[in-house]
Amino acid sequence: MTLIEMLSKTEDKRSRFGLRHELTDVMLMCIMAIMSGYYGYREIGRFLKNHAKEFQQTFRLLHKVPSHVTIRSVLQNIDFESFCNAFNEWAGQYVQMGKDHTNAIDGKAIGSIIINHDNSYQNFISLVSIFSVQRGIVLRCEKIENNKESEIPTVRKLIEALDVKSEIFTIDALHCQKKRQK
Repeated sequence: MTLIEMLSKTEDKRSRFGLRHELTDVMLMCIMAIMSGYYGYREIGRFLKNHAKEFQQTFRLLHKVPSHVTIRSVLQNIDFESFCNAFNEWAGQYVQMGKDHTNAIDGKAIGSIIINHDNSYQNFISLVSIFSVQRGIVLRCEKIENNKESEIPTVRKLIEALDVKSEIFTIDALHCQKKRQK
């Protein structure tokens, strides 16, 4: 499966009315911007605008490149579970685990999505990922909502999905717990 085939598996929840850009095209352009070091909506929009001619030729765009407003709307409304499943399937075909490779596992809150930021019942979404240190790539990822689930079972699930032995994983101290006997 190619990257484009993987992205095309992501469900497009946008209304077809007034749609100017295909979801796969916008996602590919965003990936190119992020790989070039542009991370915010405005920065991604600026990158696309600076390379508009190349993007219009490559993607055969009928309109201008997407603005930062379009990029924000698209990225906020992506069906993340669909995207994550497709990503894990795509990444899984390229990953050959090496004996004694080091893999870093961590969860990071996704910026600008905290609900109830002013009290102790904060709710936010985190992306938990396994990162191959030697290869410099994410091997698998999963999202969690901190008010509904814990990072601990999510990390176990990600490791089990890799089905590996003799691998080194670095994880937060949170995961250094004794398994309780019943």
